[in-house]
Amino acid sequence: MPPMKQLADALPEEHLRSAVRAKDPARRLAHAEAGLTTLARRDDDEIDPDIQVLLLRQAYLAHLELRQLRQAADTAERMAEVEGSSLKAVAWADRARALQALGDVEGAIECQRLAARNAPAHRRSFHHWSLATIQHFSGDVDGALASLKKGLRLAQKDRPLLAAHAAYVKLDAGRAVPELQTIRETLAAAPCGQGYGQYLLGMIAHLIGDRAAAETHLRAFLRRNARLDEAKALTLREELRRARLALASFASS
Repeated sequence: MPPMKQLADALPEEHLRSAVRAKDPARRLAHAEAGLTTLARRDDDEIDPDIQVLLLRQAYLAHLELRQLRQAADTAERMAEVEGSSLKAVAWADRARALQALGDVEGAIECQRLAARNAPAHRRSFHHWSLATIQHFSGDVDGALASLKKGLRLAQKDRPLLAAHAAYVKLDAGRAVPELQTIRETLAAAPCGQGYGQYLLGMIAHLIGDRAAAETHLRAFLRRNARLDEAKALTLREELRRARLALASFASS
């Protein structure tokens, strides 16, 4: 832990840099809290709201790493309450992630809606997609499809990803998907077909009985996410669980 004098003498921006670089959550949290304390001594017109939110976010991430989910959710709410910040969408999405991990699905959905509402235009499709994911995993198929439809209207480079996700939601609910092969091929050929796209391609293949493709894509997804930080692990917890279950079903058949 840095000496107290060193913490007290540093500027908020220096604390932010130190928090971002910290290798352990306790050190990250110490720098974030010290930066916020230093910031609080300034006059209101001298406070950069985005610096305040970014310091709070480092505290939020530290709480996640320490598995302090309630503190993380509360910190994200403080982030969202900062007046004049351009990062409100980030704050609401962070709170949604913590609430979902706490089992408060309704609260997570409401926060993710606020994230979409407050996001800049080029990020709204992402937040509608994130909302659809929460809705899908909570069993709200129609809600998930409605959110994906909104996201698709705004999407650009990630259109193949959202289209494939809509196909996955429908298949998972036992619904027909017209032009499914085209959807699969388009995603596989797109840059967004890597990463999360591997999960979607794998789960679609699993649901239609294409075992070889399912194993290829799901194993690639699991390899890519073998070493995650706590925040990413929470975000992908259900996807990782479903991917492992699908692969286990092949092993037992």
